[in-house]
Amino acid sequence: MSAERNYETLLLRSDALRVLLLGSALVLFGTFGFRVLEDAPWLDSFYMTVITITTVGVGVVTSPSPMGKILIVTLVLAGVTLGYMTAAILGRAVLTNFVFRTRKRMHKVIDGLSDHVILCGYGRLGQIVREELEALGKKFVIIEIEKDTARLLAEEQLLHIHGDATEDEILLQAGVERCSGVIAAIGSDAGNVFITLTTKEYNATCPIVARAEDPNTEHKLLLVGATSVVTPYSLGGRRLAQAFLRPGAVDLADLALGGGNHEVLIEEVALPLHMPDVMATLKGLDLGQRFGLIAVAVRHSSDGSLHFNPRADEELRPNDHLMVMGKREHIDTCLQFLSDCG
Repeated sequence: MSAERNYETLLLRSDALRVLLLGSALVLFGTFGFRVLEDAPWLDSFYMTVITITTVGVGVVTSPSPMGKILIVTLVLAGVTLGYMTAAILGRAVLTNFVFRTRKRMHKVIDGLSDHVILCGYGRLGQIVREELEALGKKFVIIEIEKDTARLLAEEQLLHIHGDATEDEILLQAGVERCSGVIAAIGSDAGNVFITLTTKEYNATCPIVARAEDPNTEHKLLLVGATSVVTPYSLGGRRLAQAFLRPGAVDLADLALGGGNHEVLIEEVALPLHMPDVMATLKGLDLGQRFGLIAVAVRHSSDGSLHFNPRADEELRPNDHLMVMGKREHIDTCLQFLSDCG
C-alpha cells in the first residue's frame, strides 16, 4: 500500500509542478506582452496579466489596443484552462487522500482479526464462496489483484487487500499467521500452489482448500499441504450427470452443502476438549431428544477416519467431529451447548 501511495503522491507532485510552471510561463508571457504591445510599465503589465488570468477583472490601467485585446482574450482563455487543471489536481488529491485514509482504517481492522478466513481471488467462484461465508457468519478477508474488482469491494465496504495473493507480503497483510483457513480460488494453478506453500510456511496447521483447473494439479496441491482440492469443471460435470441419473442423491448432497431450498442441512460440529463423561457416547449426548438432530457420521480425531451411521454406543472422544442433520436453529443451539461445555 505504501508503494502505491508513493506512486500517487509522485504523480500529484508532478502534475502540480506542471501547472505551476505553466502558470509562471503564462504570467511572464502576459507581462512581456503588455509591456511590448501597450508600452505599459512593468508593474502595470504584471498587474494586468494577473487580473486577466485570474478573471478577476478589477480594471485596466490603460485602454488596450486591438492587439492588446487579443492578448487579453488569450490570457483569459488560458487562465480558465489553468484554473480547471488546478481544480482537477486539488480534487484528485482530496479523493486520493480519502481513499488511502479509508484503506488505512480497513487495514487496522484486518490487523485486529484472528480466526478468520482468507479468500484469495474474487472471480465467479470467489463470489459464491463469499455468499456462503456470509450466510454462516464467518469473518473473512478477500485478496484481489484486479483494480476494478477491488474498487467494487471497497464500495461494498468488504474487508479486502488489493494485491497478488501469491506474494508473502500480501498474505501477511491479510493475517495469514492468525487465520483459521485459506481458500485459494485464483484462476492459476501455479498461483494456488504458491498460496498453499506460503500459508504452510506461516501457519502450519491452517486448513487450505485450493482450486485446480487441471485435475493433474490436484496431487501437487495435496503434496504441498492443501487440505482438500476442488476441480470446478470436474465437479460441475459430475453434478450435471448425477442430477439426471440420481436426483435423490443430489438432493442429499445439497443438504450437506446447505444449498437449495431445504429446511434442514448437514453440519460438522466439533466436540469440546473437556466434555463431561456422560457425553462419551451418542446415547449420552442424546442429539435427538435434546436438539432434534440426527447423527449422520463421526470423524474421530485420533486417525481422521469417518464412520457413517454410528451406533448409539459409539464412543466419542474430545475434539471428535460429528456430522449432524437438522434445522439451522437446532444446529446453532447444539453448537452453543457444546461451546458452553468446553
